Amino acid sequence: MKTTQKISLLAAVAAVALCGGSAYADSPKAPIAKHVVLIGVDGFGARWIPWDKMPNLKALRDGGLYATGRDSYPTSSAINWATAFFGTVVEVHGYRNWNSAKPDIPPPPAALEDGRLPCVFSEIRRQDPAAYTATLFTWDGIGRCQNTNAASFARHFPGPGRDAYPPRDKSVIDEGLKQLAHKPKLILFYQGQVDSLGHGYGWGSEKFTNACVRVDENIGRIVEGVKKAGMWDDTVFMLVADHGGEGTKHGLANLNCFEIPFADHPLHPGLRGAGRDARPQRPAVRAVR
Repeated sequence: MKTTQKISLLAAVAAVALCGGSAYADSPKAPIAKHVVLIGVDGFGARWIPWDKMPNLKALRDGGLYATGRDSYPTSSAINWATAFFGTVVEVHGYRNWNSAKPDIPPPPAALEDGRLPCVFSEIRRQDPAAYTATLFTWDGIGRCQNTNAASFARHFPGPGRDAYPPRDKSVIDEGLKQLAHKPKLILFYQGQVDSLGHGYGWGSEKFTNACVRVDENIGRIVEGVKKAGMWDDTVFMLVADHGGEGTKHGLANLNCFEIPFADHPLHPGLRGAGRDARPQRPAVRAVR
């Protein structure tokens, strides 16, 4: 596996939780997990991760696959979240700016479904109409970069100012843990504070690092919530980001902005706790700072 690659959430989720199958499934038609917990962290550049202060994320990394990817250019939010959720390129989804209120380039009419591009939630609904899915986010742009009509539950947590993001992110976790009672096939926990405080105080600043620490605490709450919901043995966790940053900006053409993390834990839920040697032969790639 190459160290640097583009990540398509549609392809990644399909590989583990949809009926499309995977090389690690027992048959080409069988999913290898019943649930996918997706943790999306805005502005979480791979070169800025304070691993020594993020034990919960480090545990997910060390228990599965970790790789760095490169996002699309410009290294901004809407273009990259749209690429991830819709599973297609900017020429099709049309979002090309950091905060596009709508596609800058109209998508091809033939690609639309109920007036929106289909996304990973649409694909789950198509393959399993009875499946429960949920998407929870603090930046309203996430609702534009996916087809929220295809999710069973969608909620935006608004609030004023950069410093309001930490409690709003906590509200995402609070509500998301309640949603686990429905045993969702896919649930998105989006966290916006890393990006917000990066813009306010700089990537790598103390307040940026503190935001990373709070996100890690929230990841720990998600893991414990999944265990309490009785989903642990059948769940794959995925962590993704849209871009990094430099100074108080992103959108730039450099590796501080380009490189993003992708974590997939575990490699196969049926082998959880069996030890790394028992896992399928799929190499874990570590990012080197």
